[in-house]
Amino acid sequence: METGQSLSFDDLKAHNRAEDCWVAIGEKVWDVTEFLNLHPGGPDVILRYAGQDATQAYEEIHAPGMLEETLAANKFVGHILPSNDIPPKSTIDEAAAAEANPRPIARTPSSMELPLQIPNVYEQPPLHSLISAPDFQEVASHVLTPKAWAFYSSAATDLVTHTQNKALIRRLMFRPRVLRDVKEVSMKRTILGCESEAPFFVSPAAMARLAHPDGECALARGVGSQGVLQCISSNASYPLSAIVKAGTKDQSFFLQLYVNSDRPKTAELLQKAAALGIKAVFVTVDAPVPGKREADERIAAEAVASAISGAVASNDKKGGGMGRLMAQYVDKSLIWKDIAWIKKVSGLPVILKGVQSAADAIMAAEYGASGVMLSNHGGRSLDGAQPSILVLLELHRICPDIFNKLEVYIDGGFERGSDILKAIALGATAVGVGRPYLYSLTYGDGGVEHLTQILKDELETSMRLCGITDVDQAHPGLINTQDIDHMVAESVKHPYIQWRPRAKI
Repeated sequence: METGQSLSFDDLKAHNRAEDCWVAIGEKVWDVTEFLNLHPGGPDVILRYAGQDATQAYEEIHAPGMLEETLAANKFVGHILPSNDIPPKSTIDEAAAAEANPRPIARTPSSMELPLQIPNVYEQPPLHSLISAPDFQEVASHVLTPKAWAFYSSAATDLVTHTQNKALIRRLMFRPRVLRDVKEVSMKRTILGCESEAPFFVSPAAMARLAHPDGECALARGVGSQGVLQCISSNASYPLSAIVKAGTKDQSFFLQLYVNSDRPKTAELLQKAAALGIKAVFVTVDAPVPGKREADERIAAEAVASAISGAVASNDKKGGGMGRLMAQYVDKSLIWKDIAWIKKVSGLPVILKGVQSAADAIMAAEYGASGVMLSNHGGRSLDGAQPSILVLLELHRICPDIFNKLEVYIDGGFERGSDILKAIALGATAVGVGRPYLYSLTYGDGGVEHLTQILKDELETSMRLCGITDVDQAHPGLINTQDIDHMVAESVKHPYIQWRPRAKI
């Protein structure tokens, strides 16, 4: 970026209209005239600050680095000179701290005073005291803002799928073998050609900055230190380049993609991802529209924006559901033939995230996908959709050869190392872990690292107790599925209903 010129506050104020609009962010001045009509929240949001310092309003919504990612370098005008009109950042920070923690007002004692009410303040426990993924969830329920908690924890309507995801995994039983030498254990796995220290990865989840200021960058640092892979959400709060840069040297990343109804924007994102070294694209196919997440809708949306997709949260007559409001750009006309276009534009392997039936897994192979991710969006899309573990068993029953054609991934309800081992033994290449990683961000990248260590330890213990020393030794004979076998579909068609609708799909 060019050095730019030194500007006074009067210089800035002269550019205060739609035809000529400058704003100051921090100490930098930007020409946003051409960006006004491209802003996801509309031009009026920016025009309120035309010719002014917009730092506070900008930083409340956007992650650091988002402006440089969005605007061309030639839109940087210069640096603002110190002025009494714009107090130094240190002064602003001090004022904000004083407002957040006001000093108590001295009072004259009075015999009529009522006893003070002592607030019930939650004290966040030390990180080392957390020993499981559910422990992180408990902490997050107390320390996240009500809106952040609702956004992360909510699921569609009656939470049937969300609840059953975990419940059915737990109904699978191990059939361990004994008297095996399990002194040395390896859980390393190759995932889409990338070496991983464990057969699980971070499932894509939006707006991680709601849990920690460093958001997805903290996720990258935390799992990178543990040799575990991360799939970055299209609705991440940080720019893609910033997240990749935050990781360790040679760390591998995947990109989750919502195809934008403005296809050139999707093409631009895919090309940028390839240039940054992203290894694969996980195309979400189960959410042309978002599910109705009532807990999220009931609380007003916080002012946040995605640095990658540009989606902005707001409120409307239906509520304040961030998932719904930020998904308005998603292309509802996406069809099978578009997979070829995504592969061509990106030059990367394409995995279909959100496959929920054997029939669609078969079609994924026919249309050139490199893999499928069995997922129901953590129960956040269609409530009543069958749990992911049932879909995994359905593939074995209806199209067992699919495991020789595609890599099969799965997420939804996996929060224990033993849960992960069950899926691996049933043929999954790797398991995605979503919400637990968001909750771990309440402790920053240290929390992410600690959670990863917990999952690794649980997985290693489960492997040893099952009598295996390498994750590649896990096999279906280790798992008793009979408690849920009766729930697994036997064909694409209904087993006994003969009625057919008049309309054809």
